[in-house]
Amino acid sequence: MAALDDLMSKARELADTVGKATGELVDDSRVKLQELKLSSELKDAYERLGSVIYDSIKNGTENQSLVDLVVGEIDQIRENMEKLKASRCTSDAVERYCPQCGTTNGKDAVYCSRCGAPLSMAVPETPAEAAPAPAEEEN
Repeated sequence: MAALDDLMSKARELADTVGKATGELVDDSRVKLQELKLSSELKDAYERLGSVIYDSIKNGTENQSLVDLVVGEIDQIRENMEKLKASRCTSDAVERYCPQCGTTNGKDAVYCSRCGAPLSMAVPETPAEAAPAPAEEEN
């Protein structure tokens, strides 16, 4: 009976872990979708700005108020993108790195999503920081 209770406990832990991972994936997808939307809006705003400037040069008229309006729109979109990027960086502040393959996993991951190895919280060493491998002695 103890084995069944242990199995049920492990199943609950696994279900909780899967639920958290699913929630993180949904949140990450939502943020990426917002980034794509803002990127598209920024591209459209730059095209409008180019069109306004082209028309003013082509027609020999100056429409500074319209240019200022589009520039303000571009600034607002860029500010929103920076806020979104900053919010994503704070939520991703702690990542888990696989000691076996170096894959970055979510902050609540216990095992590597790529190779299944147990994860650590340590940041992987960059090649410049890595200790040199000991030289093999020749006999």
